[in-house]
Amino acid sequence: MAKHQDSFSQKNSELAIIGSGAYTNIVEFKKITGYSGILLTDPSRKSYELLGFSSNIGGLFGMKTLAKGFSALRQGVMPGLLQGGALQLGGSIILDQDGSVRYHFQSNEAGEDVPVEEMLGTLV
Repeated sequence: MAKHQDSFSQKNSELAIIGSGAYTNIVEFKKITGYSGILLTDPSRKSYELLGFSSNIGGLFGMKTLAKGFSALRQGVMPGLLQGGALQLGGSIILDQDGSVRYHFQSNEAGEDVPVEEMLGTLV
């Protein structure tokens, strides 16, 4: 999401990421990803549950997940240390200022791309 921060800013929106690792991992995460925006962590993963994001082993073995993993390895990208819930899948949500949900996306597989253009299209 680091490369999309400016696109959200241009739509007068603020991007925030919630991870499930320990707060002590935030600095390293920002260094590795280049993300400079709001970064929160929820090791209890209650926010993931509230948003309906799955946590199951089935999401780790899909074809997209395997293809992305092999592609990353071929490009020399090695997996880092596991931080947070290993089985936790993510997603995206866009909230209005009044807290109304404007957009909700739930990942079905680990490594699934967030539909950034679709998200941006919901913003005025």
